[in-house]
Amino acid sequence: MNRHDSSNQAHSAANGRRLVRVVSFGFKKANPPIDANLLLDVRFLKNPYWVEELRPLTGLDLPVRNYVMEQDLARQFLSNLLQMVEQVMPSMFETKSNVFTIALGCTGGQHRSVSVAETLAQELQKRYPEVDLEVQHRELHQPVDVELTVRSTSSAAGGG
Repeated sequence: MNRHDSSNQAHSAANGRRLVRVVSFGFKKANPPIDANLLLDVRFLKNPYWVEELRPLTGLDLPVRNYVMEQDLARQFLSNLLQMVEQVMPSMFETKSNVFTIALGCTGGQHRSVSVAETLAQELQKRYPEVDLEVQHRELHQPVDVELTVRSTSSAAGGG
């Protein structure tokens, strides 16, 4: 399984190769991807955004990914998700198309969904080497609003 950019999605579908797309996104930025076969909300995981030294980082950075994926709940979720993919993906490929999309959302699309998407992609790459893989982080290049959070935190701490 290889990572591809989105220009290869049409190629994989057209040439008969199967493609798994893993998409991270933020619910507060826009609607979830409408083409997702599996749409999952990971806002139940502890948010690295509230850890000051992790806030400016993303789920592509190892400290953030470790913070997210070292949670017992994250590991259990990933294990269950992989079982679901194993059950659903072959039938989707047989009945729907050559593209299977898994969308993972969190609040801003910077930390939790990116961490889970990257970890999921690594596992899928190991388990399904015959399938092409594409990873997209829809919100990743949008800045995190650190100033707003600092003001909100200061107001809350001051009792206002």
